[in-house]
Amino acid sequence: MFLRRTDAEQIGAVISIHGQREYPVDTSGIEHSIILRFDDADVPDENDPLAAARMHQRRREAAAIGLTIDPPNESHAIAIIEFARKIRHIRGTLLCQCFAGISRSPAAALLCLAEWMGPGHERECVEQILSIRPAALPHRDLVRFGDRVLKRDGKLMETLERFQL
Repeated sequence: MFLRRTDAEQIGAVISIHGQREYPVDTSGIEHSIILRFDDADVPDENDPLAAARMHQRRREAAAIGLTIDPPNESHAIAIIEFARKIRHIRGTLLCQCFAGISRSPAAALLCLAEWMGPGHERECVEQILSIRPAALPHRDLVRFGDRVLKRDGKLMETLERFQL
């Protein structure tokens, strides 16, 4: 994996996100790392009966084979933002990792950028994520939680929604 390449010393910190059937990245040798466990699943919207029914069905199917489905929650956003504050001045690259690198890790990276760049820079944060990973679809619920924790009054979510048609 990337951490084992010869240029791995350029990595200053890692956020590794995994679900029940996934494995986190080996962060041994990386001084600053955080490992979070939650699935790439939407938080059930109680105002949307169809979405709630889909999640109920998904959870029932998972339980039938001994699994659970755990979507992100606000404590995950808090952990990411606190980690971003802690590593603000480190040297090297922050590696955000999840199974596919499309949803959870781009959302984590977006929350880090939003913390570092501050209010009023939401557009630049989203643009930077999409320039690094054009296929990114940051996990909307994780971003929504982060928006609330960062006290952005919905601006981070609004900006993300403008980029995702």
